[in-house]
Amino acid sequence: MENSKETDEKKKKIIIVIAAALILFILGGAGVSIVRGMSASNSKKDKTIALVNLYYQKGEYDRALDKLESILMENPEDKEALALMEKILASKSSAEKGESDLSSNSNVNVTVDTEGLQDAMQSSLDMMKEQLAKSNENLKAQIAKSNEESEKTQKAMADLLKKQQEQAALEKKRQEDLIAKQKEAEEERKKAEEIRKREEENRKKAEEALMKKNAAVRKEIAGVNDEIQQGKSALNSGSLESAIEHFSKATNLLPVASGDPEYEPEFSASKHSEIAGLLYDASQKASAPEDKARLQDMAVQYAQKAVEMDPKAAESLYILGMDAYEKKNYSKSLDYLTKAVENNNSNAFYYYNLGRVQFQMKKFTEAKYSFSTACQLDGNYAQARYNLGLTNKRLNDSKSALSDFRKVHSIDSHHENSYLEEARLLVKMGDYAGAESAYKSVIRINNTNRNALNELGTVYSNENKYPEAEASFRQSLALLPSSTEDPLTYYNLSTVLFEQNKTDDSIAYAKKAYDTSSVVKNVNARANIIYNYALICEKTGKIDEAITKYSEVLKLNPRHLKSLINLGVMYMGMNPPDSDMALSLFNRAYSEDKNNFEVNNNLGSAYLSKEDYANSIKYFQTALKIEPKNNDVRYNLATAFASDRQFDNAQTTYKELLKQEPDNWDGYIELAKVTMALGDNAMAEKYLMVVQIKAPNHRKAEVDDLLRSLK
Repeated sequence: MENSKETDEKKKKIIIVIAAALILFILGGAGVSIVRGMSASNSKKDKTIALVNLYYQKGEYDRALDKLESILMENPEDKEALALMEKILASKSSAEKGESDLSSNSNVNVTVDTEGLQDAMQSSLDMMKEQLAKSNENLKAQIAKSNEESEKTQKAMADLLKKQQEQAALEKKRQEDLIAKQKEAEEERKKAEEIRKREEENRKKAEEALMKKNAAVRKEIAGVNDEIQQGKSALNSGSLESAIEHFSKATNLLPVASGDPEYEPEFSASKHSEIAGLLYDASQKASAPEDKARLQDMAVQYAQKAVEMDPKAAESLYILGMDAYEKKNYSKSLDYLTKAVENNNSNAFYYYNLGRVQFQMKKFTEAKYSFSTACQLDGNYAQARYNLGLTNKRLNDSKSALSDFRKVHSIDSHHENSYLEEARLLVKMGDYAGAESAYKSVIRINNTNRNALNELGTVYSNENKYPEAEASFRQSLALLPSSTEDPLTYYNLSTVLFEQNKTDDSIAYAKKAYDTSSVVKNVNARANIIYNYALICEKTGKIDEAITKYSEVLKLNPRHLKSLINLGVMYMGMNPPDSDMALSLFNRAYSEDKNNFEVNNNLGSAYLSKEDYANSIKYFQTALKIEPKNNDVRYNLATAFASDRQFDNAQTTYKELLKQEPDNWDGYIELAKVTMALGDNAMAEKYLMVVQIKAPNHRKAEVDDLLRSLK
């Protein structure tokens, strides 16, 4: 039986070794690398194998298995040892079977204890888990590093893309502006060409009448017209010198031998006007500044000669008027253009440009008449209608202006500026929904219009649509060139961020607005930017910074009411309060606006803290007149009356307070004190009992003491 037990133990060990080998083989096949112990040298193994064979041949199977076990414990995958083990086990099994046959009456139950096998398998699994965990940690570290590098790359790409988008947006805006200007210029040129055709028709009629009078004149007129035509062709082909030569020849053929001294100067003047018109049109189309200047100068020379010959030459008067307008000599331009419309009152183009001069000279009533006339003469003249809208806006006729702007985009649905002006008027009228729609029309036409985006953001802010306002301001800033700053938009964005409790971002943009405020030329606008930063600092607990910035505002604008009030409140909030400094600031604010609620209320509080009850009562009373329903002021006024021993007034004021706020427990307690001072302890007790019953924990110790004092 002892041999049987020993055999069982050996079987257990061998099974454990086999299980470990199988697990390692499986793990190895799965691609998991496990570090093993050091293997024995080949010479040692060979000797052991030889000894195992010797024991095997002698039938000493257990001793052979013991020796074989030492090899497998060091290397469970040793194929030679495994094969030999199977061979020995088979022989041993045969031998034991023979012994068993000799004792047929014996009943041997062999029970294999698997705990050792489970322990071995668990050990191997634990080892595998440990290796997998290490592998996972390494993999996570590699992934994290890869993600970090990827994020850096993505950020760099995003920054690059943003810059490219900014540049693209700016270029798109530049191109759109250029196209818009070109379109407007083209429209004006078309109008000029229409006028030129009419002038040409009138000239032809005059020439026909002249030729009918004298057939001999026809040849001379034909010669003049031929030279002018050749000059026109030369201009169109870019041959300026050739054009000048032909125009000179044409004028040298004048005057024609009409024999009509009264008519002939008009004809010569008309030909000079015609040439002047051709040169002026060419100057408007010229791309080179030097060509433009030369053509315009020559046009003016021909126009001047025409007016000398015929003071009523409308076309030449118009050219002289436009030349003066471009040179900002508005009074001279006004004179010429007024004469032009007097001598041709059916020309919408002349009236339109006369209106432009009058608008520049702030003669808005006259400008309105000129633009209106242009619109009457040409119902589809979008630019004249737009300028009429601007003029009505200047005349504070918002209703007419709004109608004009809407008529503009009914003529031209892509007239960006008419939608923009419509939106601005609707904001002024308080129609924020309509303004939103108009601003969105601007952005639909041109999504890089920063004015529209900023103004739309302000409309959203006024409607408390802070996320929409934030998006609009951010979209505007995304179009800001990298080399420029926009403190006003930073300022607006900071305010809507603050309203959304995005404090860090709000402070960042308020600081950015402050840091770049020097680019704002308007002192009051700059003061407001600094004030906003001070206000946000104050609300976020940066008291020292807030005081410094409020002081900066007052250096820029000593009359900045909000800064005077807020800085005064901050001095009152110090420990101990600096009442004198606060009073100085509040009194400065009072000199700016005597009817301001905050100023009067804060003056009342400041004087109360200095025990100047008369002044405290005076300013609290004024504040209460401004806001009659403000019970905080009413409570403070009652306190001031009581402090000044005006108990009757204090009692009346506290009672009025409790009528409006029946659950103001402080009011009951203070009224009780005043009532006690007036000698009515019974009523005082009733007031205190109200508090004790309805709000038993409110100032409990004080209420208890007061009640005890009444007994």
